[in-house]
Amino acid sequence: MSNKQLEIRQRFDVRMLFFFAATPLFMGLLLFQVMQLQWFEHDKYKLQADQNRLNIVPVLPVRGEIIDALGKGLAVNRIDYIVSLIPERVDNLPETLHRLAILLHWSDKKIKLIGRRIKRTRPDRSVLLDDKLQWGDVSPLAARLHHFPGIDVQAGSYRQYPFSELTSHVIGYLSLANRADVKAGYLPSEFIGRTGIERSFESSLHGRLGHQREEVDAHGRRIAVLNRTPPVMGQTIQLALDTELQQAASDALGDRTGAVVVMDVHSGAVLTMLSKPGYDTNQFITGLESAQWQAWLNNPEKPLLNRATQAAYPPASTFKLVTGLAGLQQGAHLADGSTFCPGYVEFSDRRLHCWKRRGHGKVSLHDAIVQSCDVYFYKLADQLGMGEISAAAHEWGLGEKTGIDLAPESRGVIPTQSPYMMAAIKDSHSKRKKWFRGETMITGIGQGALTTTPLQIARLAAAIANGGSILKPQLLAKQAAQVLRQVDVKPEHLLRIQTAMRDVVKSPKGTAHRALGASLWTAAGKTGTAQVVKLSKNKKNKLSNAEVLRHHKDHAWFMGYAPYENPQIAIAVFVEHGGHGGSDAAPVAAAVIQVMAERQAAALAVNNKGLN
Repeated sequence: MSNKQLEIRQRFDVRMLFFFAATPLFMGLLLFQVMQLQWFEHDKYKLQADQNRLNIVPVLPVRGEIIDALGKGLAVNRIDYIVSLIPERVDNLPETLHRLAILLHWSDKKIKLIGRRIKRTRPDRSVLLDDKLQWGDVSPLAARLHHFPGIDVQAGSYRQYPFSELTSHVIGYLSLANRADVKAGYLPSEFIGRTGIERSFESSLHGRLGHQREEVDAHGRRIAVLNRTPPVMGQTIQLALDTELQQAASDALGDRTGAVVVMDVHSGAVLTMLSKPGYDTNQFITGLESAQWQAWLNNPEKPLLNRATQAAYPPASTFKLVTGLAGLQQGAHLADGSTFCPGYVEFSDRRLHCWKRRGHGKVSLHDAIVQSCDVYFYKLADQLGMGEISAAAHEWGLGEKTGIDLAPESRGVIPTQSPYMMAAIKDSHSKRKKWFRGETMITGIGQGALTTTPLQIARLAAAIANGGSILKPQLLAKQAAQVLRQVDVKPEHLLRIQTAMRDVVKSPKGTAHRALGASLWTAAGKTGTAQVVKLSKNKKNKLSNAEVLRHHKDHAWFMGYAPYENPQIAIAVFVEHGGHGGSDAAPVAAAVIQVMAERQAAALAVNNKGLN
């Protein structure tokens, strides 16, 4: 064998040796990979394979409804019909859309909107064309569906608020999930509670998602539905709210701006919570126009504001009850004595005037409450001092949130002599840090930096009626009373205040006698007229002359309870720029109390007839 042949043979032997050595190694690696896939990563790749042929589609639940104490629907679900389209199954899309537009009466604007929606969606996915349709709207299309391949008509539901403006601030509204909601786990097509009960009880009302397992091809097209887990409908929420009382309050308030709150004095159940003006919550469901939203935001009457819980105002003479209770509790000599009201009180180099310029003459605590004498309470507040008045206000539930399940809620302001309060109330021309006696005196009659919400005032009335129990306002029906604390008040002191409140209504000298004196129920109450500061030049320029005149008018208050002998309801009425408590707020309370009294009389008549 030549040298060349020997060299070739050696190279061949080396190659064969490498082949025989490498083959087991490669076979071992291949076997290891097969074992890895088959044994260790079997579940992972099986899931991926299933996902390639299975599609999990969420099924939205039906939202729970909201009803009032009488079972009337406040937020209900109405049956509607939905028209959808799968683009790839439509042969001539422009022609099909044109024919649909004729049948469903679409505008050119809506056709353009649908066109943009189709472009943003995969051709094999369903596209919503129209919703919230009634059968009369879709029946012409449903009868011709065989001429419209790729088009589907399905039954669905949508939210409706039968008493939209009447209950807008309590019930609230829904809107589609935003980016933050999706991150929190909602689907983009879900409606979420934004305000009111819809927001506070979102978890109960929402329900639980279902799902549908579908077999799909490599392109994601549905071949068959394998199984379906139905969604769970949200809970039905029954409120303590009474729409008949709410309507009576609204009718009595008319087109004026204000708030009315009615509570059960023993349970704290909120029977009425009215804030005017309201707004149409249905527009959030049917499609709120940007122009409408801006109109609400820029409206000087602030229709989106819940005046019952979010807005705080000087309580005026309704606060005199707290000052009187503080005087009795602290044993102030004027609380058990009397003083003379000439129509003003001399104070330093100025006079603080009473609302009755000629004065009330000699007045006691009882007379001062009945006739709402300012001079008496100027002097009583001066004797007590701001510390005692503030402490009494907090004890009776003012200056704090009531705890109602309806966010947001204002706590109001109870003045103190702290540096923080000094900084809060100082004006732009003053950097003083001293609390003046005059500020204490005007606080004693419910003016100055003091502010409260109508809900707080209604709860105060309930606490005076029930013996000093500070209740949490309850929105849901048949909830047990939740007493947040019990005021340590002597029964004889409370009786003096209650008797005076009765005579505010019963006595001819009482400030609410004309409005409530002839009521079927003997009510107890207190009127209030809150002075309004002058409008700024900037604000004046935004209002008409008629609006400027109205915005100069005082705020009107009435608070109280009925019937006096066996209290059932507490009420607070606030009329913004309404005028006077006795003539403008008390008649609203009278209308609500009249409905309750007539309802009870009718029930007694039915019971007596049954017994006979």
